[in-house]
Order: sequence, then C-alpha cells, then structure tokens
Amino acid sequence: MGSPEEDYNFVFKVVLIGESGVGKTNLLSRFTRNEFNHDSRTTIGVEFSTRTILVGDAVVKAQIWDTAGLERYRAITSAYYRGAVGALVVFDITKHQTYDVVDRWLKELYDHAEASIVVMLVGNKTDLAQAREVPMEEAKMFADNNGLLFVETSALDSTNVEEAFETILKGTALELSQAFECEVAALSPWLSHP
Repeated sequence: MGSPEEDYNFVFKVVLIGESGVGKTNLLSRFTRNEFNHDSRTTIGVEFSTRTILVGDAVVKAQIWDTAGLERYRAITSAYYRGAVGALVVFDITKHQTYDVVDRWLKELYDHAEASIVVMLVGNKTDLAQAREVPMEEAKMFADNNGLLFVETSALDSTNVEEAFETILKGTALELSQAFECEVAALSPWLSHP
C-alpha cells in the first residue's frame, strides 16, 4: 500500500484557462499547496500540480493544468485540452477586458475538449473588490445563460478556492457516473440472465 497521495480511485484532469495575469497560477498553488506568490511570474507553456481529495466515496487525484494565457502559446491547445474532464475559465474581476474575452476562451475550449466537459466561470481577485469592474450579477447571468457553473474567488485570501475546485470535481464525478449508468442501462438487455 502506498502513501495516501498514491492511493486513489480516479484521476481527473482539470484545466485552467483565461487571459494572462488573471491569477490562474495562484489559484493552482493555493489549491494544491496552500501557497500564494505575490511575485508570480508569467507561466511559460504548461505546468500542472496534483492534489488528492475525497469526492463522495471515491478518492480522486485532481490533476490541475495551468497554461500561459499568452497568445504565443496557442499552438499547445489541443494537447492541453486532451483528456480534460473539467475546466475553470478564469477572469479578473478588476479588469473587464479579461471578462470580455471569456467567449473566445469558451470557443477554444469547446473546439478542443470533450463535449461532456464540466465548465466553471471563475471571477478571481475578490480581495480587490474596491477596484471591481465586472459586476458579480453580470458574470453570474452569463454563466447561467451558457450552462456554466459560477463562483468568485480570491487566491490571495483563499476565498472560495477549495469550493471552486471541489465543485468542479464533484460535477465531473456526477457527469461521469451518469454517463456510466447510461452505458450500463444500454447494455442491460445483453447482461440479463434467462
């Protein structure tokens, strides 16, 4: 028997996407290592970290992938999205332009990911509420209208970071269990005994 980090039932790949500077890397490090880096540098290419959590009765190893939000790294996209079962589309609540391009990020996601991917819109940097440019109601309505989960977070003070990742992982587990039940139901005529 291995260490608790090695014992798991499932591996779920979750991708973080959004413009450069919205806080994707700090959301990742807050969730996986409970750290925040004030001097966070721009991500070069792709990085990922893992954390094992309990989702219902299953032990899930969350493999969280972080990518550069910069245009010059667009060539890695199809490999980046391959196998992802969840996505957090992150924008900075203090920079409306990062919210304005969420549609473009969603298009890229849906062009490259599985149709069943569970997606959450994340408004980050709530610790800077006094500089807010994106009203929470506007982002929530956008999420509702597009079938997305929604949460606002602060990687700096940890607000809703756990909840964001736990919600996306639970949503993914639910989606997969429903798909499995449909497959079993479809096979049941061949599985019944005379």
